[in-house]
Amino acid sequence: MGERDFHPRTALPKGVRVVPADETAIRRWAERQILSVFERWGFREVITPTFEYLEVFADDSDEEGREKILKFVDRQTGRLLALRYDPTPQVARMVATSLRDHPLPLRLSYVTNVFRYEAPQAGRQREFVQLGVELIGLERPEADAEMVAMAVEGCQALGLRRFQIDVGQVEYVRGLVDALEVGPEQRRLVVSAIGRKDAFELELLLKELNADPEVKQAVLELPALYGGKEILARAARLARNRRSQEAISNLTQVYDILDHYGLAEQVIIDLGEARAFEYHTGVTFAAFAQGLGSEISRGGRYDHLIGRFGYPCPATGFAFELDRVLQAVAAEGGAPASAGPAFLIIDFNRDKRHALRVARILREQGYSAARDIITRDLEGSLEYARASGMGHAIILGRTEVPQDELVVKDLATGSEERVLIERFCLQVQRGDRRWPT
Repeated sequence: MGERDFHPRTALPKGVRVVPADETAIRRWAERQILSVFERWGFREVITPTFEYLEVFADDSDEEGREKILKFVDRQTGRLLALRYDPTPQVARMVATSLRDHPLPLRLSYVTNVFRYEAPQAGRQREFVQLGVELIGLERPEADAEMVAMAVEGCQALGLRRFQIDVGQVEYVRGLVDALEVGPEQRRLVVSAIGRKDAFELELLLKELNADPEVKQAVLELPALYGGKEILARAARLARNRRSQEAISNLTQVYDILDHYGLAEQVIIDLGEARAFEYHTGVTFAAFAQGLGSEISRGGRYDHLIGRFGYPCPATGFAFELDRVLQAVAAEGGAPASAGPAFLIIDFNRDKRHALRVARILREQGYSAARDIITRDLEGSLEYARASGMGHAIILGRTEVPQDELVVKDLATGSEERVLIERFCLQVQRGDRRWPT
């Protein structure tokens, strides 16, 4: 759209979109699948504010993240406010304040819009939906395994078959990097190269360092520590200090629990994972679906975050990003077709009492029933029903049909059935589902 075509009343800002009814139905389906998993594991949904004081989200260790926060000024106080950049700090603040005296552990979930400034060329929306959980107050390996297991079940609930969960342990990486004993800038460059799995750059950086050759070799191998259970033994041999040794022991326990769950086949060990290096404090993981270049879900342990709000407490969690989830679902054949309203009631009678009664009884029994109130011919009404994704039409008042009968038409097959109105109403009231939604 050029500048001459721009109309403020009809144009949308970059990074946001409207969602039509058919797509909305698929989104709601996906949300229900994921939330049902959260509920089955005992997580209770909470709602956080759309905007907060900037300090809730601002983290001095995450310069890139701060630049993506959408900020504005509170005209009453002059303080900076921010749109919801990340629900996790909001949940952490909730735990440290209103839920401080609640017995632990806390199992909290959310489904919410998130706002981040993304450059247009990045192909990302500035408003998107996350569905996530936070498990507060448990530092045992069982808690981390629970998060990974829920991510697996979430993918399965969506009907995904070709996916994997990459699991890492950031403390293992941190222990090896600490053993290099380098300054902050060199450390940042090394961690960045590890996170990008850039073995060539990592080798160049390590050559310039005056560090223990065995430690450098262990760090150099990090990007290649990717695979099955055998990676754990290999990583244990490379662990050069207590921090890394304890981290690999912790990850081994988590893997064993997942094996007991019967989920080991979906898990890949990735000890070169260093994303959010300064934020995470233990096991991290991401879910990847075949054909997508980015993860559909990500999470991990963050034991230091709640302490920022004055209540030190261990925690772990993860979130699905809905747009990416839908891309993965579409790549595997798509979500179940949305039927839309089940019935369109088309009535050519002057007296509308029969049509109103039929609609009421259908709705009382849990069906969706819409009446075609606009005056038009039958074919026009049927075309409207098909365009609206309706499965069936109920036709009353056709000239060739007795007044005490109606016609049920299957819009997919074109088949019709004439039924006495009284009989139809009784069948619906008795739970006869011969006319599916």
